[in-house]
Amino acid sequence: MLLLTKQTNKTPLKLILTTEAFSSLTNQFMQILLPWYILSTTGSVLWTGFVGFCALLPNIFSSLFGAPVIDKLGRSKTMLSCEVIQLVLLGMIPVLIAGGRDWPWLIGLIIFLSSFFDAPGQLARTALSPTFSRYADVPLSKTSGIIEAFDGIMSVAGPLLGGAIIAMYGLLAAWIVCVLFCVVIVTLCIIVFTNRRPRQLRPLASYREVWQNLKTDRTLWEPILFTIPTFILGQSWELVLLPTYIYEHGFTSVYLGFLGAAFGLGAFVGALIFAGKSKKFTFFTLLTLNYLGYLISVLVLYFNLPRVLVLAANALCGLPFGAFGAMIISIILLRTPLPFRSKTLGLYATATYTVESICVLGLAALIQFVGLQSTLLTVSAVFGGLIILSIWARRKEDFWTVLSSGNKKVFTK
Repeated sequence: MLLLTKQTNKTPLKLILTTEAFSSLTNQFMQILLPWYILSTTGSVLWTGFVGFCALLPNIFSSLFGAPVIDKLGRSKTMLSCEVIQLVLLGMIPVLIAGGRDWPWLIGLIIFLSSFFDAPGQLARTALSPTFSRYADVPLSKTSGIIEAFDGIMSVAGPLLGGAIIAMYGLLAAWIVCVLFCVVIVTLCIIVFTNRRPRQLRPLASYREVWQNLKTDRTLWEPILFTIPTFILGQSWELVLLPTYIYEHGFTSVYLGFLGAAFGLGAFVGALIFAGKSKKFTFFTLLTLNYLGYLISVLVLYFNLPRVLVLAANALCGLPFGAFGAMIISIILLRTPLPFRSKTLGLYATATYTVESICVLGLAALIQFVGLQSTLLTVSAVFGGLIILSIWARRKEDFWTVLSSGNKKVFTK
């Protein structure tokens, strides 16, 4: 943690937000670069799905093991270590491309190793945000909204920048730019690490205790349960569905970038609105709108509507996504006691990455064997069912309404 004075107590929060912004930019840049690179060099949707699977699978295990590492090493040290390792690994890719050794299985292996350290670094940043928010006297819901807004605006900048660089300068230049982003992230992490206070050691909670706390708090586990289905298209959208849609219809990487940017712009606006007016939202209304947004974004691809309509629909669908993402993280952080926070985030991340990794590989296989149109129709049916479920589950007393009002009541059956 950072040395603080009354004049500089906002500095830690600004640093962690800046780090989060560059991390999000890098991730969004790679969401365009990685699938486009594999599709361009192999022409195979299965290889694209396999490498996407390699990017997600390690996070299932590192999310579980990362939380105990954070508890033992500290949040700042874990964050710095993970970012340095990822810099070294990703830095190998442009070297391999330049040397003609960029075999898809080898790129997949490097992405696999790099991704193993992504989740612990992300968990460490998330776990730091409540402390730094308190130092800055900023409500946690506002901080979560700002972080989600950064993800949204970087979802605009990353795809646009990635698509433009690939189109103008080629894939090798795009990978070099990605590595430069990693250098900036490591530099910011070094600043956070070198200005931290000595750690205040606390009793470490076991996963058994964390799981027991999660099971007994319906205000915590039920929102998470409703959130998990959204990750059916979490990474599959950027890594499989959109690139395949672009590739099969003969569009360019620039249009792929614009599609990602449109959704990111909506998410940015939605998160900003949540940051400013969080108490006006309700959980189930936002959940239903989020499911509906996914359904619409898939249907516009299924009917292959004109580009303007597809872009507009993606921007509109991003609105509930940005607000809902900020809400669920706020629920977890506000509801979870401090000793359980890292491991609770680890369990949540493990669940999301499990769904995402299975769906990336599953949707790639589905596209390969039954085609893109049938796959889009199947996904539409799933989210149509989820919309009905969310409407049916609506209750008079809403999770977020109770929590944001300061009421610590636990829902019971």
